[in-house]
Amino acid sequence: MEIYIVRHAIAMERDEWSGSDDKRPLTEKGRKKMEQIARGLASLEIDFTHIFSSPLVRAQQTAEILQKILKADHLDETDLLIPAGDPAALIPFLNKLPDNAEVALVGHEPHVSELLSYLLSGQHQSFALFKKAAVARLGGFAPLRPGQLTLRWFLEPNHLVAIGEAK
Repeated sequence: MEIYIVRHAIAMERDEWSGSDDKRPLTEKGRKKMEQIARGLASLEIDFTHIFSSPLVRAQQTAEILQKILKADHLDETDLLIPAGDPAALIPFLNKLPDNAEVALVGHEPHVSELLSYLLSGQHQSFALFKKAAVARLGGFAPLRPGQLTLRWFLEPNHLVAIGEAK
């Protein structure tokens, strides 16, 4: 299984948004940059079989851009990707998917950093930080176990934009 951990793209700042944080949307700049990033992922011939998103609007919008540009069939929300989610709860969820799945998990900091650390080391203490719209690719075999996955790459947004522009 290939797992892509994606932090949502640039969203409106909390102090600029008068509504609920759950409804805070991407900015126009965030949408455009995420489209460029998705084109970079497409240049790498990534073919998501599943995209799962946090139910928060900014993560949903990020996932929708990925689905549109990468033409993924399955896009679903899960509370397992909320900012306060427990990375350990994702293991049984992921183990229900086919072993050949290519899965995008779209979420938030600090959850995505903790998830990366947990999948790679089995520890809940994060050792890396995701910039907005950064992507990490991990690989593993079923049944997935914490600390048993391999980091394939971890790319910042500008790297993915450059990859997309180079093709």
